[in-house]
Amino acid sequence: MARKNTIGGFLLFGWLGFLSFAEPSHANEQSNQNDEDAAALEGSAVNSIASDEPFKFVAFTLQNDAFVGDDSGYTNGLGVSFGRGPFLEFSEDTLPVHLDYLSRNLYIRTMPDKARGVAHMLFQRMQTPSIITESELQEDDVPWAGLFALQSILFAWDKDRSDQVSFFLGIVGPLALAEQAQRAVHSAIGADEPQGWDNQIENEFVFRLQARQARKLYTNYSERFGFDVIGIGEASLGTIQSDIQAGVAIRWGTNLKFSHATFNLQADRQVNSLSLSPQNDFFTYLGVQGGYVLNDILIDGNTFEDSHSVPLEHWQEAITAGVVWKRNRFAYVFQLTSSSSRTPFVGRRDSFGAFGITYPFK
Repeated sequence: MARKNTIGGFLLFGWLGFLSFAEPSHANEQSNQNDEDAAALEGSAVNSIASDEPFKFVAFTLQNDAFVGDDSGYTNGLGVSFGRGPFLEFSEDTLPVHLDYLSRNLYIRTMPDKARGVAHMLFQRMQTPSIITESELQEDDVPWAGLFALQSILFAWDKDRSDQVSFFLGIVGPLALAEQAQRAVHSAIGADEPQGWDNQIENEFVFRLQARQARKLYTNYSERFGFDVIGIGEASLGTIQSDIQAGVAIRWGTNLKFSHATFNLQADRQVNSLSLSPQNDFFTYLGVQGGYVLNDILIDGNTFEDSHSVPLEHWQEAITAGVVWKRNRFAYVFQLTSSSSRTPFVGRRDSFGAFGITYPFK
């Protein structure tokens, strides 16, 4: 019935070649004004968008399959983020003590001519099998599971590229309080009461390290509107999940020059950079991302003891579409995602929506 999760003993970090060497194509550099804009953003002039007194921000994100009329598989995610930026360098003045120590020898700290920022997100995720009113263990469906974690993200970017390094630390099992959260929500909205939480995976402290890069592969910007193509590469290692992924996204809208700084096809990881725009802006996007997943504790079950598990589908992909906009002081994102099944035991795709709101302040 159960098996132990196995963690590969090799490091997945390192960038995909096409992202490491690709340079963006600019379709409108014949314009003198655009040449001047590009020159103004080159090199140390990136410092002009950073500040000795950077903004602070708070963000709230909700992911839920109720947006698409479902209630199974990956069923809910809730996150609250706090952050600061942009500023010029990572140091003991801009980072908490533990992140200052962990980042001292990382490439993201030493890259020259970058604007930088930091964000911290507390989030909870929950997963249920397709039939939530069944109290018996459903061995041919995904485990009942909850995850509660803190994610800290370091950002560094210029006009064409954004790098991120993330540190995750959390817990799975009853201490993640997924049962209590789902019961409270279902009681409030009059939905079916979940019956199978006695079968959830056991308590276990978990971690994950992730590196990510987004790079503009093509840009076409006019005075107000424009579009671009962004290539994405990421890799992670940990007991939560280890994977290597690549993707591409097309964006159209306004103020795209620096809104790639925190762009992410996973809305719960997206700190809305339009919140720092001096005017009301927006963009829409469509993206696809896929890769190889080595381990996933929400499918594999507990790492160090037996618990319910199902086989992991290692090759996975997801299609995402969304819109990001800023209105007055608030910035918003709404996104729909359809992802391949994480286990061959379940043929259905996981589909869910996400909504996020960000508020900046000094």
